[in-house]
Amino acid sequence: MRLLLHILIPLAVILLGVIGFSTFKGLEHINIFGRELGEEKKNKPARKPGAPKIKRPAFRTTAIPLEAQDYTIHLLSQGEVRTHNATTLTAQVNGRISNISDKFEDGAFFKKGDILLELDPADYNTELASSQAVLARAEATFAQEKARAKQALLNWKDAGFTEEPSDLVLRKPQLRQAESSVISAQSAVQRAQRNLERTKVKAPYDGRVSSRRVGLGQQVGGSTALGDIFSTDFAEVRLPLTTRDLQYYTPPQKPGERGKENNITFTSILTASNEKWQGTILRTEGELDKNSRQLFVIARIDDPFALKSKAYPLYVGQPVRATIPARELKDVFIIPREHMSGLNQILIVREGTFKRIEIEPIWSGEHTVVTRDGIEPGDQLTTSRFPYAPDGAPVEIIADPKALKKSKGHTGNSKSFGHSNVRRGK
Repeated sequence: MRLLLHILIPLAVILLGVIGFSTFKGLEHINIFGRELGEEKKNKPARKPGAPKIKRPAFRTTAIPLEAQDYTIHLLSQGEVRTHNATTLTAQVNGRISNISDKFEDGAFFKKGDILLELDPADYNTELASSQAVLARAEATFAQEKARAKQALLNWKDAGFTEEPSDLVLRKPQLRQAESSVISAQSAVQRAQRNLERTKVKAPYDGRVSSRRVGLGQQVGGSTALGDIFSTDFAEVRLPLTTRDLQYYTPPQKPGERGKENNITFTSILTASNEKWQGTILRTEGELDKNSRQLFVIARIDDPFALKSKAYPLYVGQPVRATIPARELKDVFIIPREHMSGLNQILIVREGTFKRIEIEPIWSGEHTVVTRDGIEPGDQLTTSRFPYAPDGAPVEIIADPKALKKSKGHTGNSKSFGHSNVRRGK
């Protein structure tokens, strides 16, 4: 019996496997709902030969036309506003400060010739009076000597001498001595007058006070620094240019040569205001920076403190950003950087289909890429974002919802496609 079981059990297992396999083969075309999986395919009519293919749905996108135009390269640089003339003011004479003007305060403005500070003039008035007295005595002595010389000549003639009298007879040495005493006394008076005038410290130019270093009643001398001042007629900015910038821009090189008048635009780095200032490149430094190998140019900003206009004033030491117009490129295409679809790659619409092309930049700036090759007449740049857009896919160009809203006053909820206006280079 045990032997029989060992024979029947394997046979039963094999039989059940065969029956299960046959059942599975019969149900392979039936789904869980009792329908054949291929039923729809069997009932679906076959496409006739020559019949038109089913049209795929087109991608919808906004686009801007690509047209060849001229583009002026603008170089970006930055620097700090610095003074043109900066002076440490000192007195020319010794004395005690007796008066300080309101125009000699930190930050105060002044005009050329304004009295900023006065020293006690008492000693210098005394010196002037003394020198004037010495001059008066010297002039009297000189007048007497001229009279004596004239009388000596008359006496010589009255004595009957026929030869010419000597210089000693005519008192010419005494006359020259008296005359030189007058000249010396006049110089002393002039010096005393100058010293008296120097007790009033005057502004050498139109300017502004950076800092005052002395106070009322302080004793000062010729080497005492009274304060620091600077001129306000114009300010300067030292701007670095890289070797790449110099390929597109040639700064002034010859004596007296300067850039175009007021063609540089300055903006503030510290503040978010839209204030702008115009400037001119005056000159170029004669050597490259040893560390950065950059060339520095000096730009001028007229009326930096808005004393003659209603512009926003600048401050010494204020960092500013400069935009310098350089070479003009002819017949190029300007690609907004925000619409680049990859590294040196753009997605365009050509003959109603997508086309992804590689471009070779001629110039690339902060917001734009400039190229010349690879673009054909009629191409339009796609401004909508597509994670995947196959070449040759059909495209439907739609209007920019933002533009429609502005032109028609549309107030509905329109889907934004991320298109923005592009500022063209001139």
